[in-house]
Amino acid sequence: MDSRLAKQIQCSVCLGDFTDPVSLLCDHTFCRQCITDHSQASVRLRLCPECRRPYTMWDLRSNRVLRNMVDAVREHLTEQQARSEAVSSGSGPRGRSHGVLEAPENLVCPDHQERLKLFCETDQKLVCLICRDGDKHQGHRFKPVEEAAQPRKEALKGPLAFLSKENEELEDLIQKQTEEMNKTEEKSRLLSAQISAQFEEMHQFLRKKEEEVKKQLEEEKKKAVEVMQKKRSEIEGRLNESREEEGMLLSVLETDQPDGFLQWWTEQGISLVEGMKQRESKDKRNENAPGYRSRVKGLSVTPESLFLGPYESHLQFFVWKEMLGSIKPVPERHVIHDCGDPYLRVSSDGRSVTRTTKKGLFFLSKDYRPLARTFKSFQNGQYYWELEVGAKMDWIVGFDGGMVSDAKIKDIGLHLKHDQGYCIKDQHTLTHKELTAKPRRVGVYLDCDRGRACFYNANDMSLLHTLTYPSSVSYTLCLSPGAYLDGQNREPVTVCWY
Repeated sequence: MDSRLAKQIQCSVCLGDFTDPVSLLCDHTFCRQCITDHSQASVRLRLCPECRRPYTMWDLRSNRVLRNMVDAVREHLTEQQARSEAVSSGSGPRGRSHGVLEAPENLVCPDHQERLKLFCETDQKLVCLICRDGDKHQGHRFKPVEEAAQPRKEALKGPLAFLSKENEELEDLIQKQTEEMNKTEEKSRLLSAQISAQFEEMHQFLRKKEEEVKKQLEEEKKKAVEVMQKKRSEIEGRLNESREEEGMLLSVLETDQPDGFLQWWTEQGISLVEGMKQRESKDKRNENAPGYRSRVKGLSVTPESLFLGPYESHLQFFVWKEMLGSIKPVPERHVIHDCGDPYLRVSSDGRSVTRTTKKGLFFLSKDYRPLARTFKSFQNGQYYWELEVGAKMDWIVGFDGGMVSDAKIKDIGLHLKHDQGYCIKDQHTLTHKELTAKPRRVGVYLDCDRGRACFYNANDMSLLHTLTYPSSVSYTLCLSPGAYLDGQNREPVTVCWY
């Protein structure tokens, strides 16, 4: 019987007991690691190891029922083996641990070798009839073990219910975290295929660059998965601790041996329950309100965060700019809008903007930095531009949110100030930014779907900074030739066309 039972909890891939079992749509079940390794080894289609039916990583679903059955069968088989060993050796268990109660025949008074039939309420310990009449317990209150055990069993129901709910929430968090990890794996696979297809168009001499980009993707995936794996391990650790306590409480509540229960209660139960309680009750009005330290509180699922920036949509352009004839997409040829600011002069082709010496109506300071914008605004999709800033000492490139609900959405962007150096403008704050190299051409990537704006040194595509913004806002590319600086900063800022 036991051998047949053991076979029912075996994975058909590793031939071992199920570990974190997951089921496919075809109802076949495997260890999560086994089916993951099988999927990674599959060249094309992923086929079920048993019925050969196609599946995707999205089809994997945790099988909690089977996991609980595996735990129960393991426990049953372990107990059976322990009983067999005890019978063959002619001895029983000697020690005690959480959830293990001594047999009644072993609970005898060490002083008088009598059965412990009473519970001393004063000393909180089991005693025999002779102890009751001795001087050591003179004037103490006693109860039969059956009567003394009942209220203490009731005291365990609260923490047991708490642990049961906690474990359900922890399991749900693990499931959600696993789903986010699967999303990362699937997205990584799709991006890898996209990268390979685009590199194929640029032939064999670009294969080296292809592998470099794939390596970057793998590193980003590894970083993302490591963070989520750490979070999942933390959740699993808390769940294991909670399950151990829950199993122990279930075991002692199911015992029909009150003396054994009370022995456990005095030695371990009181300290366990007290240890679960909050040190300070949040409800100051009711100090007696039961409160238990939550293992779920403060936990959250780390979302999928794999991000390759412009390599996701403009890969070919950054890999080999000399191949512009076959590269798609390339930056759009946007035209700068002449807003009529007397401090700005837009070129006839709309590609560049220059700071003029003309004073405005209000005689603004020489450090005034007027902004020019493109005609088109952006709220959906991914876009990339490059702006030539050359050796200018003062300039701004970024985005302007315009007016939303009568409230001004401040611009976001990268600034070079002649007296401060590089700065990042993020809505209402301006933060100093140290750059290792001075970019002569700035790449600007706008991912409207994720609400991210990235700035690059366009010469080597090194990331300068990434900003986040409300994805509901429609942004316009903006740029400024900066302060005039008595004619020392007269060069234009130019939108590059390819």
